[in-house]
Amino acid sequence: MNNGNKRVERAVELLIYAPLGAGLSAIDIAPSLAEMFVNRARGEIDRRHEQVSQRITTVRSMGQVAVAFGVPIVRDRARSIVAGRTRPAAPQQTPRRTAPPDLVVTPAAREAPTSAPAAAPLSDAPSSEELPIPGYDALSASQVVERLTGLEPPELDAVHAYEATHRQRRTILGKIEQLAG
Repeated sequence: MNNGNKRVERAVELLIYAPLGAGLSAIDIAPSLAEMFVNRARGEIDRRHEQVSQRITTVRSMGQVAVAFGVPIVRDRARSIVAGRTRPAAPQQTPRRTAPPDLVVTPAAREAPTSAPAAAPLSDAPSSEELPIPGYDALSASQVVERLTGLEPPELDAVHAYEATHRQRRTILGKIEQLAG
């Protein structure tokens, strides 16, 4: 009969005590599980929100660049069609580099002459190794502009001469004029 009692005890454990213990454990664990799931969901929502924000910023920047560079092209095409040409003028070749939205040059600014002094001849311009900004040729215009504020007037003149004879980036030349002015 000993085997019969063990079977009954085992059945009681499985049918009564196990579900009761599982239920009480679930009650103890439920708040921490719920909190864990809520935290995971919030983290995922925050991550997705950041991704969407980045995409929106990218699309906005691309739109600004398209407007800044596309409007003059469309204007020229429209003028040529209105002027009576039979076919629109070929589009101008524009560089494939895109500027950050805060550095986009408007069409009016593109047409306005800079008040920079005439560029020095290539022989008078310093080499990139002589410039006070290391790795100058590898830097974007915004990176160069950030580094201009601590330079002395002769150093600014050297950067201006180099930039005016090489890439002629208006953002850099304008910032140098502002700092020197």
